[in-house]
Amino acid sequence: MKVIEPSPRRQRTRRRLVEAAAEVFVAEGVQATSVEAVCTHAGFTRGAFYSNFDSKEQLFLAVLADQYERRAVRLQENSALLAPLLGSNEAPITLDATTKLIEEYFAPTGEEPAWFALETEFLLLAMRDPSIAPGYVDFMERFRGQLAQLVEPLLGAAGRRFTLPADHAVAVLGGVHERALTITAIAGPDAPEGLGELGWRLAELLFAITEPLPA
Repeated sequence: MKVIEPSPRRQRTRRRLVEAAAEVFVAEGVQATSVEAVCTHAGFTRGAFYSNFDSKEQLFLAVLADQYERRAVRLQENSALLAPLLGSNEAPITLDATTKLIEEYFAPTGEEPAWFALETEFLLLAMRDPSIAPGYVDFMERFRGQLAQLVEPLLGAAGRRFTLPADHAVAVLGGVHERALTITAIAGPDAPEGLGELGWRLAELLFAITEPLPA
């Protein structure tokens, strides 16, 4: 069966609805946001909305997918830049050098507060709506898998490897990153455990759960 691709105009409409929803979700919260509010913010009618989405919940999952895709693309771009630098080092990488590289890898973009707000909204809605929960968990697992695929080659280029399964290690590292986002959203990046400390905290943890590659 041939799959019919949506027209460019419909793709643009869908994209604008997703972008508008993300903005309104941050400002008002997912549950407090109505379809009408998203349509008004996007500059479209309810008809345009329902020609692209069956419900607000379906839109929610589209926003979730878009946000994770944005993060994944940025990390992929950073990884492509970092891999040659790691491969060019002949001496074993040091803790200080790792700290600096992590700081550059996760350099703030200014989008962190909005992402944290959206992620919190996503989690709350998934907890309250059993129909949403499986989709939310699936996105989280896929994103973790993408991170593992990015991090393992970088570690190899640096001459190290995980001492536990990669997906388990990424979950641990991700927990530190998520806490840094939480602290930063509440008290700013320079607060203890905020994004200002993320580089050395992740570097210490990386050295604790990795080992040098065998000679």
